[in-house]
Amino acid sequence: MRVAVTGATGHIGSAVCRALIQRQYSVVALVRNESDVLRGLPIQQIYGDITIPESIDKLTAQCDAIIHTAGLIRLGYTFDQEIYDINFEGTKNILKSAHKNNVKRIVHFSSIEVFDLQQHQEVINETSSFVSDNALFYARSKRDAHILAQKEAKSGMDIVIVCPTSVVGAPDYKPSKIGRAIQDLYRGKFPAVMKGGFNFVDLEDVALGAVLALERGRAGETYILGGTFHSIKMLADLVLKARGSRRKMLELPIFTAMIGLPFIRAYAYLTQTEPIYDKEYLDVLKSGNKKISSEKAIRELSFSARPLSETIENTIRWFKDTGAL
Repeated sequence: MRVAVTGATGHIGSAVCRALIQRQYSVVALVRNESDVLRGLPIQQIYGDITIPESIDKLTAQCDAIIHTAGLIRLGYTFDQEIYDINFEGTKNILKSAHKNNVKRIVHFSSIEVFDLQQHQEVINETSSFVSDNALFYARSKRDAHILAQKEAKSGMDIVIVCPTSVVGAPDYKPSKIGRAIQDLYRGKFPAVMKGGFNFVDLEDVALGAVLALERGRAGETYILGGTFHSIKMLADLVLKARGSRRKMLELPIFTAMIGLPFIRAYAYLTQTEPIYDKEYLDVLKSGNKKISSEKAIRELSFSARPLSETIENTIRWFKDTGAL
């Protein structure tokens, strides 16, 4: 079977390509630019953009299935044209082209952020309510694409939806925001971390989960691909342990971070660097839900997630091996 992957040079997309190759699939990757991320892999690359329908047709015309990972994450509450074009319109273009070229199955990458994670007393699963229009625009764009995929599945398209939680792990070339945080924690750049946390899941487990969804998922169904909840302090302590340090990270309440926002912005402006956090990030941190369930994916896909400690050790080892640490 020939499987196309969108967003193939991204953190998740490249991992999906490797997982497909390991399971003996032929892979066709949609890429916008040449990248070292896929170098040496037995992959056919097609240059294109999910926001340009004509380039997608070249992809869908020569594949049996698609795993659609392409997306853009940027935190903010106001309308963002680029996020809308990639996350929603890009998904619409993929589905339309796949239908036209009789693609047999599509695995659509949604996100845990499409669900209302503020319901801290309730278990979050595939039947949980979606975010409202007051949520971050990224979450709203992914929600709308998720609903679109569900609508097309009800109309007869063979679509399976996966919702990963906070993905961490190697290879992480760019690196991702979490990857950069691990590097900075390892280098001792943070004297303290903020209270709060996320459900973290290993990159390779998510990639394999997507392939399992391709193979075993039921058409029209959604599967949450998650690990376990860890506070930012717990993650930091795992990084320090991997460094061989006995120090435990100091944890500060979020309101202290809010007080420090003007200074963080000023430092970022003076040093011409990205701020290490902003209000939107703190909002996401506060919404971190401890009760996210992947039971459906475990039961139906045989999905499994490794301990975060193993992920952290593997990621730090990879950063060292590639000279990033």
